[in-house]
Order: sequence, then C-alpha cells, then structure tokens
Amino acid sequence: MAELRARRRARMRWLAVRGSLVAGALTLLLAAMVYWLLTTVGGRDALLKQIVARLPDGASLAWRSAEGPAAGPLTLRGVRFAYTPACPPDEADCTPGGPVVFTADTLMLDPAIRPLLGRRLRLDALRISGATLDLPKDDKPFELPRWPEVLPDIQPPLALQADDVRVDGLRVTRDGAPLVNINHLRGGVDAQPGTLHVQRLAVDSDRGRFTLHGDYVPRDGYRADLAATAVFPAPAGTTAPRLGLVARGDLARMDVAVAGRAPGAVRAMLTLRGRDHPRWQLRSTAEAFDPTLIVGGEAGVPLAWSLQADGVEGAADVHGRVTRDGQTLTVLPSKLHLNEQVLDVQPLALALLDGTVTLRGRADLRDPEHGTLRFAVNARHLQWGGQDGSPPILANGNFGLAGTPQAWAAIGTARLERDGQAADLRFDARGNTERATLKTLQARMPTGTLDARGDVAWAPTLRWTLSADLAGFDPGYFAPAWKGAVNGVLATQGHTRNDGGLEATLDVQRLGGRLRERALAGQGRLALHGAASGRGEDRYEGDVALSLGASRVQAKGTIGSTLDVDARFTPLHLADLLPGGEGTLQGQLRLRGPRNAPDVDIDLDGRGVSYGDYRADTLLARGRLPWRGRDGVLDVRATGLQAGLPFNTLDLTARGAVEALQLDAHAAGDIGTLQLTGNANRSGTLWQGTLATLAFDPAKGAQWRLQQAARFRWDGRNGTLSAACLASSGGGTLCASADWPRRGLDVEGNGLPLALLQPYLPERSDRRPWLLRGDVAIDAQVRPVGNSWRGTATLTSASGGLKFSERARREPVRYGNLSLRTTFDPQRLTAELDATFNDDGRVEARVATGWDGYAPLVGEIAVDTDELTWMELFSPDIVEPTGRLAGRIRLSGTRAQPLLGGNAQLTNFATELPALAIQLRDGDVRLDAQPDGSARISGRVRSGEGTLTLDGTLGWQGDDTPLVLNVRGDNVLVSDTRDLRAVASPDVVVRYAAGQPLQVTGTVTVPSARMDLERLDEGVSASDDVVVLDPANPEDTGTLPLDLDLILALGDDVQLKGFGLDGTLGGRLRVRARPGREMTASGQLDVDGRYTAYGQKLTITRGQLVWSGGPVGNPILNIRAEREVGQVTAGVDIRGRASAPEATVWSNPASSQSEALAYLALGRPLSSASRDESRQLNAASAALTAGGSLLASQLGARIGLDDAGLMESRALGGSVFGVGKYLSPKLYVSYGVSILGTGQVLTLKYLLRKGFDIEIESSTVENRASVNWRKEK
Repeated sequence: MAELRARRRARMRWLAVRGSLVAGALTLLLAAMVYWLLTTVGGRDALLKQIVARLPDGASLAWRSAEGPAAGPLTLRGVRFAYTPACPPDEADCTPGGPVVFTADTLMLDPAIRPLLGRRLRLDALRISGATLDLPKDDKPFELPRWPEVLPDIQPPLALQADDVRVDGLRVTRDGAPLVNINHLRGGVDAQPGTLHVQRLAVDSDRGRFTLHGDYVPRDGYRADLAATAVFPAPAGTTAPRLGLVARGDLARMDVAVAGRAPGAVRAMLTLRGRDHPRWQLRSTAEAFDPTLIVGGEAGVPLAWSLQADGVEGAADVHGRVTRDGQTLTVLPSKLHLNEQVLDVQPLALALLDGTVTLRGRADLRDPEHGTLRFAVNARHLQWGGQDGSPPILANGNFGLAGTPQAWAAIGTARLERDGQAADLRFDARGNTERATLKTLQARMPTGTLDARGDVAWAPTLRWTLSADLAGFDPGYFAPAWKGAVNGVLATQGHTRNDGGLEATLDVQRLGGRLRERALAGQGRLALHGAASGRGEDRYEGDVALSLGASRVQAKGTIGSTLDVDARFTPLHLADLLPGGEGTLQGQLRLRGPRNAPDVDIDLDGRGVSYGDYRADTLLARGRLPWRGRDGVLDVRATGLQAGLPFNTLDLTARGAVEALQLDAHAAGDIGTLQLTGNANRSGTLWQGTLATLAFDPAKGAQWRLQQAARFRWDGRNGTLSAACLASSGGGTLCASADWPRRGLDVEGNGLPLALLQPYLPERSDRRPWLLRGDVAIDAQVRPVGNSWRGTATLTSASGGLKFSERARREPVRYGNLSLRTTFDPQRLTAELDATFNDDGRVEARVATGWDGYAPLVGEIAVDTDELTWMELFSPDIVEPTGRLAGRIRLSGTRAQPLLGGNAQLTNFATELPALAIQLRDGDVRLDAQPDGSARISGRVRSGEGTLTLDGTLGWQGDDTPLVLNVRGDNVLVSDTRDLRAVASPDVVVRYAAGQPLQVTGTVTVPSARMDLERLDEGVSASDDVVVLDPANPEDTGTLPLDLDLILALGDDVQLKGFGLDGTLGGRLRVRARPGREMTASGQLDVDGRYTAYGQKLTITRGQLVWSGGPVGNPILNIRAEREVGQVTAGVDIRGRASAPEATVWSNPASSQSEALAYLALGRPLSSASRDESRQLNAASAALTAGGSLLASQLGARIGLDDAGLMESRALGGSVFGVGKYLSPKLYVSYGVSILGTGQVLTLKYLLRKGFDIEIESSTVENRASVNWRKEK
C-alpha cells in the first residue's frame, strides 16, 4: 500500500510538472499570439477580420489599405462602413429602411483592444479626414408626437468611446441631398445603448458653429444635463444669430431654456413636473426672430412674438401674439389636446385683419391606414384694404375638411363685401394621400363669375392641370386696388421631369373687360423649362400682348442661358398698370445674346415717371450698345431723379461696346456735382481700363479732382488699381491703390486739413463760420482672408483746435496726438481712440460692434480733463469755466438699444455769468449709469449764500432720450447786477424728450430782490471802443418749444425802485405757457410803497395786479395813489386792463378834475398856479394820456403817418396831441391840439445840411421861427 501511495504521489508530481509546462507553454503561446495580433501586420489584419465578423447584422466595414499595428495608432484609408438597421422581432410588417453609409479618405485610430471583446470600441484618439455620411430617407409614416417617445433614443450599432475626436472635412447628406458640410469637429464622445456623453464637442460647418457638452441618458428616465450653443452664418453687414440651450433634469422634473439673439433677443423656457402625469409650462418671447438667417438665407422681415402655453400631459391652454412687418396675429385663449395619436382642437382662435379665425376639429391617427379627420374653420369680420382711398373688403367664410387620409373632402363658402356689394365664393375638393381634384372653385359677384377646376398630384411626382373661365370677374374683392370686370380663359399645367426639372405653362386667352376703370384686352403664353436638379439654368419663354386703358405693351422672347427679348411700349402709362404709379414710358427694348453678355438696343422716353420711392421727371435712354464691337452709342439722360442716389440729374454717354467701352458721365444733386470719364475693355475673363478724369464739386466744402489717370484690371478673382489720387482745393490728397488678393486695397490720405469739415458742422447761432486748425492723415488697408476680407484704418493728427474768430486769443477746444484705429470685416467693427484734450486732459474710447442695429455693442469711453473752456460752445452766457471732468462710461446692449454703465463726475466747478453778475462755485455734478440702461444725475452748485441741487434721470432707451431733472435750492443768488439783485429758492422739475417741448413745472420762491426799473428799461450799450467778437444773433429766438407751468411766489423783501416808484412787490402768480399759444397767468401781485408823480410823492394805498387766466402781459389793474393837503386828499385811480388802463384823478372833498389835479400836483388850488406850475399841470395831463399816445402812435403807423400822439410845442408852451408826416426826405409837416385846450399849432420843419434845420410854428397863441443845429455822438 505504501508503495502504491508513493507511485501515486510521483505520478501527481509528474502531472503537475507537465501541467505547469503546458500552462507555461500556452501562456507563452497566448502572449506571442497577442503580441502578433497587436504589433504585426498579419495580426492586425486578423484582428480587423474579427472586428468585421463581430459587427451586428446589417453592418459592413471595408477599407482600401491599412497602416500601423492594431495596438495603434492604426490608419485606414478608403474606409467604407454601411449599416442597415434590422426590423424589431415584434414588428412583422416592418420594412427595413435604407442604409447609413460612412466613407473616409483617412481614418486614424488609437484603440484599446480589450473592450472589443465586450462589443465595445474604445479609442484614445480618432482622426478623420475627407469623410461623407449619407443618411437614409425617412420613410416612416407620419404620426403625431408621443411623450416621451418624441425624445431621441441612443442605440449605436457598437458601443463607442473616443476621448479625442478630430474631424477635418465631413459632408453629411440624406438620400444624396446635402444637409451639412462640417469643416472641423473637435471633442470627445462616449455612446452606448441608452446613454450618451459628449465632452466639449465643437463643430465648424457651413450651417454655423456649434458646441455641445453634457450627458443624455434615455435608459435612466431620459436624464439630461446638456449645454449647447449655435452661431449661424449671416450675410455681410448682418448680425449673426446666436442661440444657447440648457437642458437639465429627467421625466419627473425637467427644465429646458433657450436664449440668444436671432437677430433680436429670443427667449424660451419649458418646465416639466411629474413623470406619470406631467404638468408643463412654456413661455417664449422674441423681439426679432428672422428664420431665414437660421437656414442661411438673406435677411428677411423678422418676427416678434410673446407666447404662453400651460398643460397637463397632452392638454394645452395657449395664448399670445405674433407680429411681422406691422401686422399682428393674436392667439386668443385656445385649447388643444393630444393623446395617443388623437388631436383635438377646441378651439384654436386667432385674431387678425380686424377679425377672427377659429379652428375646431379632431384628427384620429391611431390607425395610419384608417385615420379620420374632421376640421372646421370659421372666419368672421376679416377686413383689409381701404388705405389708399378704395373701399375696404369685409370677409366671412366657413371651411371644412373631413374624411380619411386616403379619402378626404374639403369644401367651403365665403362672402366678400365691398362698398355695399358682395361676392360669393365656393369650392369643393376631393383627394387622398397622393392627389387632389378641384371639382369646383367658383366666385360670383355683381359683375360676373369665375369658374375653375383641375387636378393636382404630389406623389409619386408633382403634376397639375388647372383651368379657369372668367366672365366679368372682379379681382378687386381680393386686391382692393384692382377693381374691375375681367373676361378671359386661363389654363396652366405642369409636371416634374425624371431629372428633377420642372415643366410649366400658363395660357391666357381672350382677355378683356375692364380693370381699374380702364378697358382691358390681351393674350399671352408663358412657359418654364426648369433646369435639372443641381445643374443648368432655367429657361423662360413668353409672348404677351396687353392693352390696358391707354397703355399698349408687347413682349416676346426667351430668357435662359441666352437672351432674345423684344419689348415695346406704345405707350405705357404707369398709372394704368401700377396703383400709385405715375408718368409715361414710350419706346422699345431689345436684348440679344448670351445671358451674361447681351447686346442692348433701347429707345425709351419717360415723362414724370414715379413709383414708390423712385421718380424721374424726365428719362431718356436711346441707342445701341453691343457686347462686342466698336460702333455702339448709348445715351442716358434723367432729371428730377430719385433712385436712392445722392444725385437728381444724370447725363451718361457710353460709346463702343460693353467689352470696349468709352464712358462719359455727369451727375448733379443737392450733394454737389460729379463728372468722370474713362474706358473699359475685356479680353477673355480680364477687364481692364482707365479712369481718365474724376471731379467732385460738393455743394459745401472743397472741390476734389483726380490728379492723374488711374488704371484698373479685374478677371473675376484678381484685380489691380494703380494709384488714384484725389486732390482737394482746400489742401491734402486722398489716394487709393489695390492688388487683390495679393496685398489687398490701400487708402492713404495726407495733409487733409480739418477745415474741410467746416461746411458740414452745425451752423452757429451768429451764422459765422467755425475756425478749425490742424490736419489729419489716413492710412487704411483691406486684406483678403480666405473667402472673406478684413480691414484696418488709422487716422492720426498731431494737433488741432477750434475757435470762434480769427481775433480770438484762445481755442476752447484743442487736442494733441490724436489716434483713431479701426478694424472691420463683414460682420464686426472695432475702434480705438486716444488723444490729449485741452493740453493736460485725455480722452480714450474703445468700441466693438457690428454693422446693423441688432449688433451687440461693447465699449468704454474715458475722459479726464481740468480744462473746461469747451463748455462755452454750449452756452454763450458762461465765461472761464473751471473744474475737473472725469468719467468712465461703459457701453453695452446693441447699436439700436445701447445701455450705459459706469459714471462721470464734474468736480470743483466754477464759472462766471457776466450777464447776471454772479459766480457759480463749488460745483459737483455726477452721472451714474443704472442697470436698466438709464443714468442717474445728481449734483450741487453754490451761488451767493445758497446752494442749488440737481437730481434726476437720463434715459437712453429709444430715440427720445428723456431727461428729468429736479432743481431745488434755498436762497440762491440768481442775479447781482446794478439793475437787479435777486435771491430765489426754486423747486422745479424740468422734463425734456427729443421732438417734444421742454416742460418746466414747479415753484420759484423769491424771498428777496432789488430791482432798479429805470436801469432795466434802459439796458447798457457798448461804447465805441468795444469790439464784440461773437455777437448774439438778434434774430435767433431759439427753436426749442416751451411748456411752462410755474408758480412765482414773492417774499416780503422784494423791492422796486425807479420811474418814481419806491416800494415792494409781493404775492403769487401762476404762469402757463404752451407751444403755439400765448402765455397766460393767474394769481395776484400786490404793490406797496411811495410813488413820485406830478412832482410829488404819492402813497400807494392800494396796488393790485390780477391775472385770471388771461395773457400775462395784460393783467387787471386796481391801483390807488394819493396825498393829503391839509383837509383835502387828492389821488389817482388806475383800473382796467394794462392794455387799456383808465386813470381817474379825484379829491376828497370832491372837486373838478382840474382842481383835483392841481391839489395832486401842486398841493394847492388851480387858481394859485403860476405859469411854471401850469406847465407842470400840463405834464401831468400828458402823463394821464400816455396810454392814448401809445394807441395813437400805433394807429398812425397803420395809416401811414410818421408821428401820431403826444408832442411838445414851444409856441403853445406844453404838450399837444398831434399828427405829422415827412412830405419829402427834407420837409416835415405836423398839426397838433393842446391837451389843456389852449389852442392849435401848425409846424413846418425843413432839413438843411450838416445838422442844421429851420423850424416854423404858427399857433393861436404866437408864431415862432428858429434855426436849429444838432450833432449826434
């Protein structure tokens, strides 16, 4: 037994050793196999075959050549991968779709091998170039969206992880039709069944630039955490649309937000709560959304909207509005419901065209083969037209659609009313998923009928046949400007060819009747031969003869790759064919030859031609200009031209041929005149020529002349321009040269004086010219960049300034080291400005924006200066302002709606106001930008013992720039002259908006003032040795209208002195002024004190000036002034309007007016008056009749007298009321009657030389003669 056990142990040891050796050998063999697979060409090929073998059903992979080991990096060339998804096992009637085909010129990958065993491809790096991806046509039957199945699923044929993906050139198509061309793609991706992770994916393509980052996991409740951006291409000068998307959450709680500009602000927010019965909310607004920019088209008319939708599962409540080009469509509160392929609309109500359109119905598509449709549309009170004086159209209609997709019927009726008459419409169409038959389309109206019928098919190809009989049809019910009664037969048919081209014809026969109150006749045939898909050009054929009113038009020809067109106008009255058109065209036009090189033969004469914004008083185009040859002459003459050009007169002569052209042109307009001559010649694709002369004489400013002829060349891609220099008569030159695309375009300006700008500056109030000093230099380049361009421009100036006159000693505005640098391309514009300002100040600015109003605006403006003399430009009243202005303003928003940030502050401000003899000091004003785009203004300034404070806002949103300022103060000195010293306490609100009157409201309290009435009345004139360098324009009354509602409150210390008055003034007065109306007032002012009159001091016992809403210059007077003489009190009462006051002299005890006047003037009875005292009484009487003298003088001026009113007569010894007139320049005659009734006087005055004159007076008292000499100083 022991021996047996020993043998067994020996055998086990041998088996263990042998097993170890076998295992070692197998391990070595496996390692060798792996090494062979990963590092040798044979192993690589074997491994690739295994990859192909492990692909799912329907997938294939092939390549032309392979480089590198399987361990990587591995490069495959000529790669082709195809995958046709198989039908799910549970769908027996499934039809497999088309294949997904991917090809690449080069595919480089650096794989990890072990994950392949688990059907997972992991790549540390992936490089693709020259690739295509063709997606199959989606033949899946249409179905309404389902939740959450509408969300995309992730089911790649092979799990793929690529940490570094780089694609250069990938063209994506669908069934051969192009979708997108990807120029560059960078990022990482990890795609597995039911999950996707994207790592900073960036795509640059012909559709725009896109980024995506985040996770999307459909197998985990559609959990998402994604962020995406898109920048779409845009035409030159248009702001590129930019949109961003953020999606976070899962089916139980999800938020999706979209925001950006396209080109205006666009926002949308979707919130979803609840997995089984989701409750959702959508809010979307757009200031301007242009869908044509999203798809890469030219800029169109943008949409604006505000939409809201709330719902639970498939039920939705919707309302909002959509606006386009001034037309608004309002979505009234509406209800929609979608559940399991059943759509209920109950209802969808729209308000448009001053009426409503309501849609109700149900679509049941649960069985795509036997779905049902039933919808009704009701239109009520729709209205259009009527803007041009034609009667508006009122429409009501009912339309219905019922049946199944395989057999449906659409019927409807409508009634259009116009000017008391009506047209009835009826249509009946039947169809299926491939075609429709128009059984009836009928319109009946008082003037006749329209009957149409036909067939339209859209599957398998487009094909139609339609015809219409017109018998008195009035198109004015649909287009109000085209009222009439038209007869004729219309027929059209067409189809698409096998090559994708479209064939279509339109026949118009026996056209007659009336249109736009004009006789109509004509016939025609038009045909379209569309080019095959993706190649060639469309070709049009036509033969039209039309007579409308007095117009006759005939046109016949072919337009395609060649032209053969003959059009005759005998004549054409634009008012016949175009509503709003005017004028007449007569003549003919012939075009022959290749489409891009036709011969032109024209003989057109136009008179008073206008349409829309275009106009020509006269238009003559006559001559023949072949494309090739040398015997052509074409003259074009136009006057009164309005065609979007700055010229209204054009005179152009072209000689030779288009390819050997001699051109002589002259244009004139409000901007000035332009003359040029030159030639152009073509040889093959090369155009070359010479600009011989060019002269521009602007209406304002210096003249410009081309110094020498400039030559140019252009072959479609490359071009040159020799140095073309314009010299200004004011000095300086401006030169341009080009060599495209080698060095691009260069523009250089040297020694250009700033004085060239003088005619274009705003006109000064005194109508004197601005005086500018300095010159500038310009250096600009435009360089090609790929298929686009980029430009730079620099403007520099060593120094410059501005002053008011040659004799002025200083310049209020001056600068140094000015540098303006700009860069620009078709989408963007940036500018930088640096300069010293008024010696030690500095101005810096940085701005970046685009070309249109939607372009984002980013910038900063910085100002720092302690030289404020430039403020004198804005106000002629301030002198020698001092202080410091420092500010840094940030710009944001868009060009159309800029926003301000930052602040600016004026500190230690002081200035003198000589006209008021006051000095402002300790001024501090600050402007702070607010987040809403407005600016806050606050400040203070001292005058006298008081302080004036300011606070308010300045808005920059919109074009009106509203300004609101609150002005308050306490004991502010507002005037300190010899004639007026006043202290005021204002509490006033000032409002200003562009295009609106300046509004001033509030109260101004005057606690103290001193007024010298005589000095106020006289004013101060300049002496002979004073020379005014910048006089004010007396005709300038200002152009800013005023809306004033101000209360003037006078305190107890307002003193008046002058013209015999020594007193005080008090009370409250409300002054109201509106633009275009007379200033009015309400309130009362009280006068108190003493008044010297008739040589005596009178006491004012009652002084009232009352306004009751009448003119401010015409108050009601109620004034009494009196004196006491012993037992007698004498006085004068003044009552009535200021324009016609009544003065009464009285005494107590009562006496005659002459006696009362004697007591008032002399202090004793009339009988005791001496001769000199009688003269005083005479003067007093004259004062009483002063108002009559004013009235008489105004009346005398109206009837042609030189003098009328109170005069002095030495013969009568006092005042007379008289009239006078110059019978000749030297002979003057007057006649007067004594005011006191002492006689009449006739005066003759004859002017001699050197200041001498002879005067003769003949009166009932005495006769006098005198020789007078007068010298004026």
